Amino acid sequence: MIGLKSTFPSNSLEDWIVQLKKDLKGDDFSTLHRHNQIEEIEFPTYHHAESGEIVGQVPGKYPFTRGLKTAKNEWNNGHLILVKEEGIANTKALELLMKGCDLLIFDLSNLHSNEWVKLFEGIQFEYITAQFKLSNSKQFESLKNFFHQEIPKTIRFNCDFVDQEDTELFEKLAKYSSQVQIPFCFVDGFSVQQAGATTWQEIAFCISAGHAYLNRLIQLGFTIDQAAACIHFSIGIGSNYFMEIAKIRALKQVWAAVIKEYTPVHTCTFNCAITANIGWTNKSLLDPHTNLLRQTTEVMSAISGGIDAVVVYPYDSLSSNGTSVLAERMALNIPLILKEESYFDGVIDPLGGSYVLEELTQNIARKAWHFFQSLEEQGGIFNQEVQNTLAASVLAKADLKTEEIRSGKKTLIGINKYPNNLPESNYFLAQKTYLGMQQLIFERALIAVQ
Repeated sequence: MIGLKSTFPSNSLEDWIVQLKKDLKGDDFSTLHRHNQIEEIEFPTYHHAESGEIVGQVPGKYPFTRGLKTAKNEWNNGHLILVKEEGIANTKALELLMKGCDLLIFDLSNLHSNEWVKLFEGIQFEYITAQFKLSNSKQFESLKNFFHQEIPKTIRFNCDFVDQEDTELFEKLAKYSSQVQIPFCFVDGFSVQQAGATTWQEIAFCISAGHAYLNRLIQLGFTIDQAAACIHFSIGIGSNYFMEIAKIRALKQVWAAVIKEYTPVHTCTFNCAITANIGWTNKSLLDPHTNLLRQTTEVMSAISGGIDAVVVYPYDSLSSNGTSVLAERMALNIPLILKEESYFDGVIDPLGGSYVLEELTQNIARKAWHFFQSLEEQGGIFNQEVQNTLAASVLAKADLKTEEIRSGKKTLIGINKYPNNLPESNYFLAQKTYLGMQQLIFERALIAVQ
């Protein structure tokens, strides 16, 4: 391959345009330009080194658009367990581990007893990763006692203080984390994305929440390096393949820009720990087999963007009939097949350097930064008026997305195109709102209108 560039000289951008116009055979050249009205982003479908400023980046270097990984694109395969009875949850956890899950997310918010021996029997936390969603500070103290005051470093806590303020729990977790570093500040971008947010709205929320946590921890005496290590992000992945990859890269870049302002000592402080979630917005209960394709491409986007963990929710887990065996197995297998058979873990940021993707990344990062600044100027994400502003902005985009599906401007097979005319024996249940925003599921929205 050495010397090929001199042997085969590159064509100029002008040469490319001449050839493109020739290939169009008289069709309007503007058809090669895209304008995403909902994302408010314009971009050409062709690009060239002369199209704009191309910034050379490598993994592990600022601004960390390509992440901190330098050896392998590794990730954890996760599953959520809603714990109501310890014995049942333990059986489920062990079953999942045997099927290839290596990230267990225990939702303890509806657990009223603390029989941890029964819940954790047979689970070796030193070999897997775990996340715990707590309900109160007493639950944390009980867990700490169970682990003899030293919680395994493979465990982090999913405590969303933006959605539900709990000063006592925050202070106890912060005190513990100041002595034994453990992530506990959970940024739930996934719920914002599931409400209908654009890529840049979701990123702006994540950065605003992350920045608010930084300020709170620094006020408690944490250094920037200690504070940043307490924060981890949860994001949702949509169906726009390249836009979602660019979103993940933009999140890393914008977060690194925030961290840089605090002059950290360690490079690892720039790390943006991300769990990607494949949700329900574009999934179908009436045409279930289309979900396999949608979930697969969404997981591919997440992995290509360089996440740390992925959780594929069974497409029917929010349905009236509950989770089916097939849907759960499909959800677990997709990331495994992409790793074990397609080797998606072998290349770090495989689309890095693509001119179109790099421009998309920069466009999303700029819009996210501007929206983040506007949220900060109004008082930050913990301010109720700011949350109302965010909710109004997101719900306006959700209405536009729904109208695209309803009008047929955007096609979803099995939902607004070629739907199965079968009796509706299974349907999506309404879920609780997040910061005043109801979850957006296209199939449910269309059925409600009919």
